[in-house]
Amino acid sequence: MKDVNLEEVAQKVVETCMNVKEDEVIQINGAPFHFDFIEHLALHVRKKGAFPVIKCNSDSLESMIIEEVGTEHLKKTPEHYLKWMEDIDGVIGIDHRKDPRILYQLPEKKIGARRKGKKKINDKFQEGKIRWTGIGYPTKEKADMYGISFKKFKKMFWEAINTDYDRLKEKGDNIADELRKGEVIHVTSDKGTDLKFSIIDRKIIVDDGVISQEDIEQEDLGNNLPAGEVYCAPVEDSACGEVFFDLAYYKGNKIEGIKARFEDGKIKEVEADRNEDVFHDVLEYSQGENERIGEFGIGINPKVDKAIGYTITDEKMIGSIHIALGENRSFGGENESTLHWDLVMMEPSVRIDDRLIIEEGEHII
Repeated sequence: MKDVNLEEVAQKVVETCMNVKEDEVIQINGAPFHFDFIEHLALHVRKKGAFPVIKCNSDSLESMIIEEVGTEHLKKTPEHYLKWMEDIDGVIGIDHRKDPRILYQLPEKKIGARRKGKKKINDKFQEGKIRWTGIGYPTKEKADMYGISFKKFKKMFWEAINTDYDRLKEKGDNIADELRKGEVIHVTSDKGTDLKFSIIDRKIIVDDGVISQEDIEQEDLGNNLPAGEVYCAPVEDSACGEVFFDLAYYKGNKIEGIKARFEDGKIKEVEADRNEDVFHDVLEYSQGENERIGEFGIGINPKVDKAIGYTITDEKMIGSIHIALGENRSFGGENESTLHWDLVMMEPSVRIDDRLIIEEGEHII
């Protein structure tokens, strides 16, 4: 592909995806290694007559804070930031991790303490008053970690962001209409998945990459880029059955061959072929309803053609679904947790009541 035009992408994010309006305050979170993208975003925010505020982070700073700051301080909530959030209308957050492997050796207990310190901030977002767009970012280090060439990774990522948003919305709306007609989702796969859960009376959301005025009126205020999923919060105590997830990543650690059982909505008896201990650590050092089903999503972005372990693209791939554990209040659920962890499943079959909508990864509708 040709080199991506970050200025054009930034304009689309500000004007179309985030729907920025005059006099709004838009916080832009990012890192030094993609500051040129941050600059383009800030410029287009200002061109709309709104006001950008830039907040930077980095792998090295995050690592030093977790390693060197005491646990008692990591647990503290930055109360000043809670007050500051009263003045924010929207947040554009770009993935600040250049190389997730820098987090390999950091103690999960301290990461859990830091997560606890951020809980009130995350709760603030659940109130549904601040729009947000989360944007991934491809790097050579991530490509190396995921075992994909940087050229391929970069091409897939930016083409997925520049996909046809009108067609994405049409595809998403068709699937959402089917889900709204039913009550029980049944997911199966030839790798051992046989899981049922209820979505009765739950809001079905289409992430088509655009926060429209209609979305704002319905308090659907967030999206991810690349976009492309239909998702909902299952009834929290309804999931029962067996699941198999091909892979997941956490702190740069690859967890493979995840087999688990859901009972009364909670994940039980987890086993994994690789890094099972990492999976258990994530659950042990997060708080709230961290073991309970939080989200069911269906990928619909045609430009994502390979699952590599980068969740923000994997979960958008046609042929995949994802099930998340933990927090889901921002999209109609009841779980309160410091964790929201998406686990991706490839080539499943999905039924809504008795209607087959996905067969071994192929969309029927």
